[in-house]
Amino acid sequence: MKPLKARTRSVSPSIRVPSEHNPLKSSFANRSSFFKRTVNKISSLFEKRRYKPIIFFILLIFCLALFHTILSPIFPGGEYHQLLIEKQKYDSIPYIGLDQNIPAELIEGTTIYHVSKEFGPATLSNVGQVVTSLASSQANNGSLDVNVIIPYYSFIKRLYKLQKFAQLEVQIRDSHQKWKPVKFFVHRFLWNITSNPDDPNGKITNLSEPRSVQVYLIGSPKGVFPLDLSFIADDATEIYSSRYPLSQDWQDIFFCKAAAELITYLNTDIDTPLFGLKEVRGVDVVHLHGSPNALVIEFMKSLYVGGKFKMAPPSIVYTIHDHLKEHLYSNSIVNVQKFIELKNYPKVRSQYFNGRQLYTSAIGIDQAQMVTFTSKIIAQEMVEDSMDFYAKELIIPSILKRAIKGEWIGISNGLDFNLYNPFNDILLVETNSNFPKNIHNFDPALLYAESIENSTQSLITTSKFNAKLHLVREGLLLKEDLNRTIVLFIGNFQYTKGLEFFQAAIDLLVSKNIKFIIMEDSGFPISSLKHLVNYYPNNLVIIDDVDFKLSWGNLYRSAADILFVPSKTESFGLMAAAEGLLFGSPIVSIGSEKLKEYLVNKTNMNNYNSYLYNLKDENNSGLSINEMKIALNNSVDDMIRLNNNPIEKEIFIRKIIKDALKLGWNRPGGPIEEYIKVYRTALLKLRKKLN
Repeated sequence: MKPLKARTRSVSPSIRVPSEHNPLKSSFANRSSFFKRTVNKISSLFEKRRYKPIIFFILLIFCLALFHTILSPIFPGGEYHQLLIEKQKYDSIPYIGLDQNIPAELIEGTTIYHVSKEFGPATLSNVGQVVTSLASSQANNGSLDVNVIIPYYSFIKRLYKLQKFAQLEVQIRDSHQKWKPVKFFVHRFLWNITSNPDDPNGKITNLSEPRSVQVYLIGSPKGVFPLDLSFIADDATEIYSSRYPLSQDWQDIFFCKAAAELITYLNTDIDTPLFGLKEVRGVDVVHLHGSPNALVIEFMKSLYVGGKFKMAPPSIVYTIHDHLKEHLYSNSIVNVQKFIELKNYPKVRSQYFNGRQLYTSAIGIDQAQMVTFTSKIIAQEMVEDSMDFYAKELIIPSILKRAIKGEWIGISNGLDFNLYNPFNDILLVETNSNFPKNIHNFDPALLYAESIENSTQSLITTSKFNAKLHLVREGLLLKEDLNRTIVLFIGNFQYTKGLEFFQAAIDLLVSKNIKFIIMEDSGFPISSLKHLVNYYPNNLVIIDDVDFKLSWGNLYRSAADILFVPSKTESFGLMAAAEGLLFGSPIVSIGSEKLKEYLVNKTNMNNYNSYLYNLKDENNSGLSINEMKIALNNSVDDMIRLNNNPIEKEIFIRKIIKDALKLGWNRPGGPIEEYIKVYRTALLKLRKKLN
């Protein structure tokens, strides 16, 4: 079995074998000799008592420097620190949610500005996927003016023709703690929407003009060291890194302050031309995504108080994308003071501080007009069921205050058919693994009359078999995998309940000779599972290379028979399940009545798309591993049965794909309409406050 290497799609994987000849061998030998002589000299100094304190002091400084050097790239700023926090118990309150009587409409041309670290080509996590899909679907709506503000990552200039938009400045403290004006450029480009994110066929119809999203890029301040190293990235995998000696805190906070300055600039009073077709608007809504961008609110507030807004300030919507780790993001007080005057802030708003860190998520929750979370189910459980998670004390008090007023809204994400598209994906098309587009005009009766072998209709089972076949040819699957069931896990281990589910699942699947492919996102010590590959090389594959997943992910999705989603604690778990359905895979996942929007448990032989089980056992004392094994075992047995009845399998796969097609962003009553209601509510609340 060849190792899974990151590679382009057009070149077969290869194994690089290092040469045995090493021209540097003698050089290393000389260095080794020099090292030994140096150690001997230091040892001789230790024998002299008067040098011992000096030597110990030097070694201590050396060790501290080495420790800092090793950890700085891992925790460069914006860190997740260990907290000293007293555990609290909170009373549950009813979840109010959106007022369904609010019209899902805004004034024509309402301006929306999304502020995010990720978008489009600069996407590394689910945050970028959500922001890209949301903004694209909003722009495709046609009545909104949709914009995005992100950092100017250096690799973006290779991808787009950028236009210089403005030169702005912010105040930053210098080494003498004096405020100093720092200038930076803002560039922009148009993100053209070439296909409909809500149509799996990618068609855009009835458009009088092309749809696009205006993307503003915050550049680094030139000539101001080390801030001029901000946003240097060779590709999307480096967007959360900072170049030494730049602190990640500085880079993050600078972006927040610069974004606030840009929003202020865009919200200046611009006169509408006498014969203008429509009124020129400023900034109506600022939509902040994630705790790293929460400080934008503080900077905007200071600019408004300072009189820099010439028009009414925009309303602010703050979205939390992950309740398990996002709230742990923090900046050190020392670094924050370089960009903002704290004064008595730690005393007046002590709830935002712990130790020497400022935790920003609660700032966004408290000060935005409306707060949303990317899962309706989890948003409800956080206030009604007192959901327990690490350091919830940082945000739950703020969330409960907003929930009482109906300002805490859960909006489950839509499914973007451009992101994971089994119908039009280039690699799937090149390998004849793309799904046929006859989803809605397929005739089951004709298939029964003709048989699978003689079918005149294009079949999805043929496409899925071709995906397996290509992976076998590339050496990424075994030949025997062509005729056995493949179970796929896609997700982020840091959000799951633990390894117990995986160990039990592996044991079960190996006993049934099933292929188990684990395609992990990030954030987990994958080595805890990798050692199992040595024990089960024919049954277990673990993929954790980012570039490899980007290149080959959809082919694995197409080849899979079953998708395993072992935890609903991940905000994106539900959408991962929806993506599995889109690729024709039934889901094995956590179950509850609230999941009916996405998943229908197998209660009869016809109308189901999933196998659901409880997260906890009957005594609520541990994980329901036995229930999980029953659900997983049933799914495998049913798939084996379907493999022996290919016509029934074809019809079943088409049914679950149709279930997925109902989950687009712009579906009636879906997330786009819900966000419009949130924006409308936020605008009304701000207007009421100003009046």
